[in-house]
Amino acid sequence: MDDVRGLSDNEWLSEELISDVEDSEGEEDGGSSKKKTTFPTFTMPRSMEGYKWEVGTFFAEKKEFMDGIRTYALSNGRNMKFIKNDKKRIIVKCLGGKVKCNWYAYCAFRIDVNAWQLRKVVDSHSCSRDFNVKLMTSKWLSERMEKSVRENPTMKVMDIRDKVTRKWNVGISRNMAFRARAMAKDKIEGSFHEQYRRLYDYGHELLKTNPGSTIQIKVDNINGEVIFQRFYACLKACKDSFVSCRPIVGLDGCFLKTKYGGELLTAVGRDGNEQMLPIAYAVVEVENKESWTWFLQLLIDDLGGKDGLLASFQDLLPGVEQMFCVRHLYSNFRKTFPGKDLKCLMWRAAVATHPQQWEAEMRNIKAINDEAFKYLLSIPPRYWSRSRFTPRSQCETLVNNMSEAFNSVLVDSRSKPIISMLEDIRVYIMKRWAANKTKMTQYHASICPKVWNRFQKESSLGRYWLPRWSREKLFEVMHISEFGHQFVVNVDTMDCTRRKWAITGIPCAHAITSMKYIGY
Repeated sequence: MDDVRGLSDNEWLSEELISDVEDSEGEEDGGSSKKKTTFPTFTMPRSMEGYKWEVGTFFAEKKEFMDGIRTYALSNGRNMKFIKNDKKRIIVKCLGGKVKCNWYAYCAFRIDVNAWQLRKVVDSHSCSRDFNVKLMTSKWLSERMEKSVRENPTMKVMDIRDKVTRKWNVGISRNMAFRARAMAKDKIEGSFHEQYRRLYDYGHELLKTNPGSTIQIKVDNINGEVIFQRFYACLKACKDSFVSCRPIVGLDGCFLKTKYGGELLTAVGRDGNEQMLPIAYAVVEVENKESWTWFLQLLIDDLGGKDGLLASFQDLLPGVEQMFCVRHLYSNFRKTFPGKDLKCLMWRAAVATHPQQWEAEMRNIKAINDEAFKYLLSIPPRYWSRSRFTPRSQCETLVNNMSEAFNSVLVDSRSKPIISMLEDIRVYIMKRWAANKTKMTQYHASICPKVWNRFQKESSLGRYWLPRWSREKLFEVMHISEFGHQFVVNVDTMDCTRRKWAITGIPCAHAITSMKYIGY
């Protein structure tokens, strides 16, 4: 027999909610009062599996009843549906499967107590458990998984589906899991659209807390509607730190992984300890000459000069040196010319420090593949070989790993709303500055640790080289092997024909052994 329960007219008119203490007014001094019917107030239990609905239960609001029904349906695997849902009443039925189910609930709004009350329920199922529950919605799921997303922002869609199956024994689609995760992130971080609206406020706050910084926001006005286009930031600490960097800037761009798209442009320097130093960053609509020109012009103004900056650049900085990332260059090269032998020879040509060595490696490439030789020859060596680098940059790097290292830190941040992403960048820079300052305050030498280690390595290699004094501080240095190489070192002009000293600014093994000879 079905478990059918309902309220009588007298019970329905009762205004009492449940109380742990029975009403005893009127019983003092021997008096008595008529006991009123009391009803419970709904509180979401830890588990709703096997939950029994009690007629007369009060709900503070409509959403509380609907959430309770959804949780009950999922916990028990019942495919239920809201048949009627308006401002006065809610009717819920269990759709069942192949067998019709009699489960039914009717909840109505009580104007006199300003609450919802369960007035009737048929609390027994004749159907079996269902794996597909229609009351499972992405909005409801997002509220339940908010804590999980907060603890693990990179949670995968597959993990969400597995978690739902384990917890409620129901299935959800990939799209529902994706939408639920997006809703949870929006609630945690603020919606994407809302953060674009607050961008001016964020910029003013940055200027207030970082005096001397440069913040630029560029917008378009289309039919009276303001549309975001670009954001640029160069913090005061970054400007000041660049003074101590090598005169080289690595530029890179990467996609933003949001529904609005866009690109993140970054400018990264190399500090005195051979580490990356973020200088400026910008969000632009697309990576092209116009957006790079806008970014570089602001960067030039902030750094107060033109030395070492790349140009899209020749329009802004004519004659400035440019270097390609050899890793990316080889990535294109190997598509047409694969093979370990060509890879090895190309890299040997790239690391060659004087033109004769580069020419020798290019001849070796030509002997293996004439087309590969022509391909590399079409790219001026000043862009990719140390043999043509000048002492101007004081840097021998062949790959843009300082920019790529910075971008790798921001992989997860690039999928967040714009202010959340910009805050991740600012906080990362702030924490990096603080950590480096702590390390360097404990270091008392006059040369940075990584440079000192490199100097020590070159000094150790000096034992394989014999200095032969020519005049004053001019030396001819020869390798100890019978047919060893020879280089000329001028200590006064800080020059070695190997060119390594001039390119890096750090004395090479030939220079060190010569300086030791004269007692430096």
